[in-house]
Amino acid sequence: MENIIFGLGVAALGLITVFVGLIILILFLKLLGAVSSTGSKAKKKAPAKAAPAKTAATDEVPGEVLAAITAALAMNNEAASAEVVAAISAAITMVMGGEKFVVRHVKRIHNAPAWNRAGREEQVYSRF
Repeated sequence: MENIIFGLGVAALGLITVFVGLIILILFLKLLGAVSSTGSKAKKKAPAKAAPAKTAATDEVPGEVLAAITAALAMNNEAASAEVVAAISAAITMVMGGEKFVVRHVKRIHNAPAWNRAGREEQVYSRF
């Protein structure tokens, strides 16, 4: 009988320890969230509004924009895709002469060789 009471006491002590630890962890995470949100509120209070640049419509893309596009295309990796979209968007905006231009969708083209695509399709369709 003494062993059962001792075992129940140890189990209760273990449960209390675990729940107190969880409560401390929850309070710490809430405090951390409150501290990090105050930093973002300070940044939101003073937004920097950039004046839209008015450019005249030209028939050709400026050299620095063209250089940025070719450099981004030469990199040919996933990190460069955002740079490519930004450079092409800047070139289109320059050519359109300050009209409102919004990139709504970017679709990746599949430039893999035909044998690569055929092998992938064969693997996928062989599982059906």
